[in-house]
Amino acid sequence: MSGPREADPESESLLLKRDGSSYTEEATAGGGGASGDLTEMDYVDADVSVLSQFHEDALAQAGFGLFQYFLFLVLGLGLAADSIEVFVIAYVLPSAERELCMDDSRKGWLAATSFLGMMIGGLVWGNLGDKLGRRRTLVSALTTNAIFAVATAFMPTYGLLLLTRLGSGIGVGGSLPIVFTYYGEFLVKRHRGRHLSWLLTFWGIGGLFTALMAWLMITQPEAEGLGTRLSSWRVFLVVCSAPALLTVFGLFFLPESPRYLLECGQDVEAMYVYQKVFRINHKQSDEYPLSEMELPARRSSTPGPGPVGCLSDALEAFETFWGSFMQILWPPYTGMTMILIIVWTTTAFGFYGMSIWFPEYVRHLEIEKDQDRGNVTANVHIVNQKFGGLLEDVRFERVIFTNSTFEDALLSRCIFEECTFEKSAFRRVRSSKTFFLKSTFKKVDFESTDLYAFRFIDCVFLNSSFRKTVEDGCGLDLDLTTDLSDVFTENLIAQSAIIPGSIVSSFILDKFGRVKTMVTSLFLTSASAFFIWFLDTGRL
Repeated sequence: MSGPREADPESESLLLKRDGSSYTEEATAGGGGASGDLTEMDYVDADVSVLSQFHEDALAQAGFGLFQYFLFLVLGLGLAADSIEVFVIAYVLPSAERELCMDDSRKGWLAATSFLGMMIGGLVWGNLGDKLGRRRTLVSALTTNAIFAVATAFMPTYGLLLLTRLGSGIGVGGSLPIVFTYYGEFLVKRHRGRHLSWLLTFWGIGGLFTALMAWLMITQPEAEGLGTRLSSWRVFLVVCSAPALLTVFGLFFLPESPRYLLECGQDVEAMYVYQKVFRINHKQSDEYPLSEMELPARRSSTPGPGPVGCLSDALEAFETFWGSFMQILWPPYTGMTMILIIVWTTTAFGFYGMSIWFPEYVRHLEIEKDQDRGNVTANVHIVNQKFGGLLEDVRFERVIFTNSTFEDALLSRCIFEECTFEKSAFRRVRSSKTFFLKSTFKKVDFESTDLYAFRFIDCVFLNSSFRKTVEDGCGLDLDLTTDLSDVFTENLIAQSAIIPGSIVSSFILDKFGRVKTMVTSLFLTSASAFFIWFLDTGRL
């Protein structure tokens, strides 16, 4: 950024700790003055504290501007890819359940597999982020996610779909922890909380994108042509992989985190990154005020034996991860860690559970509404009538069909109760949620239909025949004609609410603090969730 910059008290306090032209270990041991402002950076290792001080000062000198805006956009797309991974299954299930023959149990496992993959990915990629670097790990994680997400769209069986969703979840599991870490390491402490909250708006944008694409592409499950073309829900999965691919592309134009480079002893490379940030943010010909001569002096240490192979690298990585993991479980962090685990687990349980359950609930409400306003035909005699096309939400009671034909028809949510069929025919008929109750069939011919035995309850057949019964390989009675536009519209509105919520939180976070902001948010969530108690879920 050009022009005079606002004075940064934190930067000034760091500059006061410099001894001549370099940062020293002794500078971190002071007791008074500005040292109280740096309690968040008091690490056990004095070298780490010195590096933190230098990093904060170097970022303050580099300024905030175009570089951070571009970084914000790229990493925001990566965070959107994470939210898409969470929401995408809820929109796919109504369309994919028939093609892949998924009952409620299988649908539950499909959703759970994605979360299992994200859990594994969070552990694996988070550890690799400290070993390989933030940028490199994020590229690898999102590339893995994109590859498996695209592959999911072409999986012909449920088992393969489950496998690719697991791989996709593992890939995107690294985006959430690494995105915030990577972005935070290009921000000074004074602005970190606010800008990280702004970054969270992309979570809502990802959900909004998913709902919008679903509304445009898969509002109607395919009832015909299954297996003969690429279904709309499969195209939808390919489109939803776009944010991950765009993030990978954008990361090629970004440098590694300078904080990570300092930790690895790559001081010169870190200084180059600071200078690059400065050049992008300052269009004038100003020179970066810090140089390699001002890099922190490190304590000498005796290096251990080098790695001898991939197994040693893996063991070292596991030991590093285990050490870091156990560190947060031992005093003085035990209490805080347990509280955060409980809060995060319960919040995630409610949020992710609702994101999967709510679309299904709204879908059932739409079905019930269609059934309530359906047509009822009773006590009539229908002669020489031909039924074709879509016959939906119709109830026939004590109706006599004579010389009538159901041909090239789709019977959806139709009930025939105490009806009589005489010298009639069903040809090339598909059915969904359709039943014949206490009906009589006299000289009726069934040809090329999927009217299986379970659709006939207490029925009588006299001189009737079934020929070329359609075998679709799935014994489930799934809904084929539900219009999902209302479901997706309501979810579109719900996802839109996340964006203003994140913006409001970013402005009040620095004023009220993290704890008060989080408590207020959870209170509002709990108050709204209380009204779920009054929903009628008995028929679901």
